[in-house]
Amino acid sequence: MDHLPENLSTVEDFLENDAFRAWVLERRTEDRIRWQAWLIQHPHKREIYEQAVATLLVLQGKPVELSDQQVKTKTTEIIDQMPDTFTVSKPLLGWHWGRWLSAAAVIGLIVWFQLGKSVFNSLTKPDEQTLAAKEWKIVKNVTGQSLVVLLPDNSSVLLSTGSELRFRRQTNYALREVYLQGEGFFEVAKNPAKPFIVYTANLTTKVLGTSFQVHSFPKETTAYVKVKTGKVTVTPANSPDKPILLTVNQEVKLGTGTKQLVKHDHLQSEEGADSIVNQQFTFNYTPIPAVFDQLAASYHMPIRYDQHLLHNCTFTGQLNDVPFLEKIRLICLTTESSYEVVNNQILIHSRGCN
Repeated sequence: MDHLPENLSTVEDFLENDAFRAWVLERRTEDRIRWQAWLIQHPHKREIYEQAVATLLVLQGKPVELSDQQVKTKTTEIIDQMPDTFTVSKPLLGWHWGRWLSAAAVIGLIVWFQLGKSVFNSLTKPDEQTLAAKEWKIVKNVTGQSLVVLLPDNSSVLLSTGSELRFRRQTNYALREVYLQGEGFFEVAKNPAKPFIVYTANLTTKVLGTSFQVHSFPKETTAYVKVKTGKVTVTPANSPDKPILLTVNQEVKLGTGTKQLVKHDHLQSEEGADSIVNQQFTFNYTPIPAVFDQLAASYHMPIRYDQHLLHNCTFTGQLNDVPFLEKIRLICLTTESSYEVVNNQILIHSRGCN
């Protein structure tokens, strides 16, 4: 199957879909990638998707030993909390579908109570963890300009306006995973032991430490990945077994309608989108105020410093392949300065240079 259907709107639609049944019952890696991408593209359908998963697991699962009183108590509790979305009108395979779905929901939720919700938690993420709000943070950029997002592993993302990023609040996981809707320029802190993965509806990008741009807006006809430094592998959602390797100044474009992939050995110009991809952060005895001003303009994050104290200070170095805060730290290191992040701006503390 090249792509998943767009018109899955009810539990019945999911259960009648061969790809959905194969994913839930067989749990193949390539299916996981496809359904992750589908859920990113259709976040409003996650609840009905989870209900369908619950129902299918009940149909295929093992019975749970409960006493009559436990069944009665749990069923009463669940029915009292059951949402209206469990109601479905048309029949399936001769069953009275509305009644069966309600019963399946009750049984499924009883299984959930009995097993501590572990069945449900294994369905929607690569590392089989819950999407609880306390675990994940969502940043939506509605500022009208790009916004720097600082990740817990010290990586940074320059998130374009109209885009959304979801990432874990903690770093104690085997993978560093983020979910992007829209566009972001990523500068990834090097950590070979923990690969960094960016999921979008159309493309999955995997790196160890590098800088690159991912562009994948839901309603646009083209998605792409551009590499500034390092190497990445890009996997199209419709071809999970065909990753594409990109190196410095290479890019890959995907027609979201045609699913046609085109790889370029040089970065193509995208109006107003890729300026930071082409911008070089290489300095040779450059006055520190000029360096800070360039970074502030490029990342749309204010950098506050004492112009008088730093006017004699200079910086020499190449900062293309390090995250935003690492750039600030290295500059401060050369001048025995320090910094802090306060109210989404950088404050520089320095004694200046003689």
